[in-house]
Amino acid sequence: MNPKLIPTKPGQICKIVSTIADLEPEEVYIVTENPEDFDNDEEILVVSLTELQRNVSDTNQASRTSVKKSGLVVVGENLQEYVRSWNEK
Repeated sequence: MNPKLIPTKPGQICKIVSTIADLEPEEVYIVTENPEDFDNDEEILVVSLTELQRNVSDTNQASRTSVKKSGLVVVGENLQEYVRSWNEK
C-alpha cells in the first residue's frame, strides 16, 4: 500500500499527516464518510480506533472528528488488513 494516498472510500484506516491541536499524531482513524463526496480541501468525519475501543458496547457513541481530507494518509484499506499488517513488521 502506498502510504501517501488520501482516503478514497469509507472504512479506510488513516493517520493524520498535519499537526492538529488535541489530536494524537500516532492515532489511527477510520473514515466514516465517503471521501469521494468531498474535495481534498474539505473536512470529513473520522473516528479513532481508541475511541471505538472505549465505546465497544455502543460504537455509535464514539465521537467523530472532522479532519481535512488532504490531511489524512491511508495506512490500511480496512481494519482487518491493518491488524494483519502488525504481524508483517
